[in-house]
Amino acid sequence: MSRHGKGGYIRCGRSCCNYGRGFVIYIQARRRRENKVNTIATTVTESPVTVTAAGTTTATTPGATAPPKISYDENLAKKGLQYFKELACNACHTVKAAGIEVGGNIGPDLSKSLFGSVGIEKGTAGGPMLMKYFEKHGLKDPAADPQKAAQIIAKFLIDGDKELAPTMMVQIAAFKQQLGDKWVNEYVPALVEMLKMAAAKS
Repeated sequence: MSRHGKGGYIRCGRSCCNYGRGFVIYIQARRRRENKVNTIATTVTESPVTVTAAGTTTATTPGATAPPKISYDENLAKKGLQYFKELACNACHTVKAAGIEVGGNIGPDLSKSLFGSVGIEKGTAGGPMLMKYFEKHGLKDPAADPQKAAQIIAKFLIDGDKELAPTMMVQIAAFKQQLGDKWVNEYVPALVEMLKMAAAKS
């Protein structure tokens, strides 16, 4: 682009280069009379950017998204609390957010199971077991999708995982033998609903 006028002949060129997730545009303005080069650099990112005449930039940062609300069936969740005690799960675990504050400490508190924050399963080396199970099934951020997290927990309670939770695998087999189809059709849905309630109150 060129322009003739009292200020002299101005020639503007534009060039760009990649930088991270955006690119940088360099605008050069040459004034022949003064033999002077001014360079303005502005980075274009995914956020809207406003460039002023002085070359300053103002980025608009999108507002933080609130975590999804966790909904649950209170009656089914209460039944899950009953089943939890009936099966003596509280011999190893507490669920303090759901009201089970007295229990064993062999296993972790399960209040934040829906978020993957349940500590390390006894006998399993290397980090939070449930979080690894979520990731194994394609969920890296369970807090962002609690409904999918609940579905994956239900799968865990039905199928278990011999590699990540060998102790729980044995326990699940015992529940299936003891309860038959009720384990899958009645107990697991109620226990998952109880964990959803605990997560909502955490």
